[in-house]
Amino acid sequence: MGKRKIHGDTFYQCDYTGLPMRQAYCYMPTWDAAGKLVKKGSYCNWESVLAHVELCGRLRYSEHAAKEYDRVKAHIVGITGTDRLRDAPDYTELYHMKGHMTPIQYHEKCTFSDEPIIGVKITSDGEIIEVVVTPQEGKFNFEAFMHKPYSYQGNAQVFHSMRKKNSTTAKDLTVLYYPSRDLPTNTVASNVFKMQIHGDVLMVQQSREQSFLPRERYVTYTRHEFVEQFMKKRKRGAVEAPAMSCDDYKIAKKQMQEKLHEFEAAISKEAKKPGEISKQVKTKQASFRAMAADLAQAAETSG
Repeated sequence: MGKRKIHGDTFYQCDYTGLPMRQAYCYMPTWDAAGKLVKKGSYCNWESVLAHVELCGRLRYSEHAAKEYDRVKAHIVGITGTDRLRDAPDYTELYHMKGHMTPIQYHEKCTFSDEPIIGVKITSDGEIIEVVVTPQEGKFNFEAFMHKPYSYQGNAQVFHSMRKKNSTTAKDLTVLYYPSRDLPTNTVASNVFKMQIHGDVLMVQQSREQSFLPRERYVTYTRHEFVEQFMKKRKRGAVEAPAMSCDDYKIAKKQMQEKLHEFEAAISKEAKKPGEISKQVKTKQASFRAMAADLAQAAETSG
């Protein structure tokens, strides 16, 4: 189907559903003889691509068709960041194909979530933990994993972190928090995102992908990914200094004190008091009468 033109305006049609689209959002991945990727067709979302591959495989089922489906799925997994993909509903269910499903209902079926994901939570006291978030009726309730302040009645604030984004990865980091000062300051989150944050913080990943209607596909984000992305890394070539535990330090300190006491005892063994070392020589007290007699005797002897 591909590109269409009517009354001077151009639009596209999905090769699986026939739905009109403003642009060619997704494509069918194929590979030439040299193994180079060749993009073909126009599709409203990646679920429709999978459904079309599966339909073609049913029409001409063979071992090659099964391998082709696996290869196409692997390619889409690399784009969406998740292997929990579902085929789109059968195109015959759409109303223009004599079914009863509208394009919006078709989109909702494609984006329905029924598999849990992993997120990372930073508690207000700085603990970094993983949480398993299970969807309810196709939607994720992330706020259930955060402590909500009593004075705040609104929803959690959401922003996409722009720090250390890898342009080669089609995923955004979604951060949720409550903008209330009634909760304790989250020092770890505040340092990571360079803004004042209070209370719990929850982080999940969201894939950046094309779709004919806006969509949010949340995918797993692990604690290991968070540490690799945000925590400070050791400088290349740096030698890690050996660390000592508190118990080892207490033992070493006691041993050093005992050796110091032994050294002091050995040094002071032959030591004397200051008064014993620097005694002054006492002289006999002289009198004037004795001095006069000595002078007279000396005069007689010389005479």
